[in-house]
Formats: sequence, structure tokens, C-alpha cells
Amino acid sequence: MRSRYSAFSLELVDYLIASHHPSKHSPNDRQGLQQSMQNTRWLNLQILDSEPDDRVEFIATYEENGKLGQLHERSNFVHENGHWYYLDGDLLPAPKISRNDSCPCGSGKKFKKCHFSTSS
Repeated sequence: MRSRYSAFSLELVDYLIASHHPSKHSPNDRQGLQQSMQNTRWLNLQILDSEPDDRVEFIATYEENGKLGQLHERSNFVHENGHWYYLDGDLLPAPKISRNDSCPCGSGKKFKKCHFSTSS
């Protein structure tokens, strides 16, 4: 999961496609990834839970078109031929962030002093 998050942050489209299970590929994967990367800046990854074999629950914080957002997902992976592949994920509700909580972007500031006015 961390390697895929890093690939999103660094806009490594080839890695994202290669680490997505071949059974889940579609002809417009590359175009879709490139479009989503144009306006998205990934800020922080928090791993909440992982099962040794194939599941990872995480929250990824991002800024898109100037607005803060969070992707909360339980991802499913499979290990085949010596490689880990992302299969799919179940979207979960993003956690509620209170004004006095630390900003999820990782700045160390309180949310109200950082991204509060730009949260979606």
C-alpha cells in the first residue's frame, strides 16, 4: 500500500498500472490516472490496520483543486508470481475532523489553523 501511495504522490503511472491486478485493467487506465493526477496533491498516508495476507485499511489525505479531502479505504491485495497486486477496495466514510484536531495533512498545526476553510 505504501508503494502505491508513493507512486500516486510521484505520479508514477506505469508503476500503478503494473501493481494493479491484470484482471482489473481497462483500456483507459493510463488516461484516467493521468487526469486524476493533474489536480491532486497527496499529503499524508495513515495505515489504520493491515492483515498479513491481503488487506490494508488506510486514510490518504489529499488536496484537490485547493480543497482538502480524505480517502478512507479497505484495500484488497493478492500475491501472485512473487508480486503483490492491488485488486480492489471498499470505500469507508472519511473520519470527522474537529477544528482542534491536528490537521490530517501532517503539518503539525491544528486543523482550524491549516486546512479547515478548504475541507470538503
